[in-house]
Amino acid sequence: MDKTDSPRLQQNTATTDRRAVRHELNIPLRYRLEGRQEWWPGEAINMSESGLLFSSNEMLEVDSRVQITFQGSDIPMIQSSMRLARVVRRNLSNWPETRIYFGAKFC
Repeated sequence: MDKTDSPRLQQNTATTDRRAVRHELNIPLRYRLEGRQEWWPGEAINMSESGLLFSSNEMLEVDSRVQITFQGSDIPMIQSSMRLARVVRRNLSNWPETRIYFGAKFC
């Protein structure tokens, strides 16, 4: 059995293959809690077909549902540009960085 036939390697490859490919973005976004009117600014760090990593200065709770759009605040809102997502994790960065990072899964 060569190294590529190893069950351990095959299992790790299968696990890796299930994760969606992430694309680096670093672009502005706006988001709001579902059902609320106020939009907050944030930054999309990376995105896949299943979710998004974004940062913000506002605190969100895990399991919060948010509407996200990549439109600027000077453009009238287009309903079809919004995505609904659920916050699945939250990370606070170390000093001196003060942004909060959120992992959100698209609904």
